[in-house]
Amino acid sequence: MAEHEYEHGCTPLGAVSAVPAAPTAPPLPFSTESYPGGGGRLVLVVRGELDHDTAPALRRAVREALARSHTGLELDLRYVPFLDCSGLNVLLKLRCDAQACGKSVTLGSRSPAVTRLLDLSGTAALFPRPR
Repeated sequence: MAEHEYEHGCTPLGAVSAVPAAPTAPPLPFSTESYPGGGGRLVLVVRGELDHDTAPALRRAVREALARSHTGLELDLRYVPFLDCSGLNVLLKLRCDAQACGKSVTLGSRSPAVTRLLDLSGTAALFPRPR
């Protein structure tokens, strides 16, 4: 290693850095649970990240919950630390499917990550809070 590289903390290309990478926390496992809400609605509590990897499981969970509900779904997303466009697309499709069968979808509690993406995407108004 050249003297100037050592003094300035540079690492030559391909060399291994002496500083270990900071450990990252594993993502929260995806899970859902449901319970009866008011007015024939079903409340679906979602936990974990909603992204490309979990979108298929979310899609299955919301389809099943929508089919079991009488008037629609209330989603509780307070335990969702991350939401990307894949997860948002599942929510938008759920809304369309619910409307097609005369039901509705509301979003109850929301994490800051969910609120941020809904606001940035301009879709927050599509998901009212329950009354």
